[in-house]
Amino acid sequence: MEIDTTFIISLLLRWAHILAAITAVGGTIFMRMALLPTVGELPEADRKTVHDGIRRRWALWVHLSIGFLLVSGFYNYLVFTRMRHEGDGLYHALFGVKFLLALVIFFVASLLMGRSPAADRFRQRRKTWLTLNMTLAIAVVLISGVMRTLPEKPRPTELAPATTAQTP
Repeated sequence: MEIDTTFIISLLLRWAHILAAITAVGGTIFMRMALLPTVGELPEADRKTVHDGIRRRWALWVHLSIGFLLVSGFYNYLVFTRMRHEGDGLYHALFGVKFLLALVIFFVASLLMGRSPAADRFRQRRKTWLTLNMTLAIAVVLISGVMRTLPEKPRPTELAPATTAQTP
């Protein structure tokens, strides 16, 4: 049995994409809906300790997720999307929106995890930024679902042969 290298690479990158998305989106929803309200009930000194500890530990996962999403997303786009949806305006428009939203999500997530004074000022409105990122991440997942269910455009080699009219 011959191993199809393209299949294995595609499968591994698909898994990486899905796991990275689960990590990033799930982590964002958890932080906004469970962690932030709970930590808000703590005294200020404890709040800062918890937030700093989470930021230190979570930053690596955020950055790994961003990296995996970018690498696997570009691979999928270059290898499959252009081939399967060539000339499909709706698909490419959705991809463009999804990609731009993802860049905003990556930017906000990176600032929330940052160590600079600018990141500290940004985190003063943590609830607002987590709400924005959660909303955008859910939108990206929904757009991805629509893209995944759009029918593939037939490739020129797969088009049915032209029929010729027969004369009696």
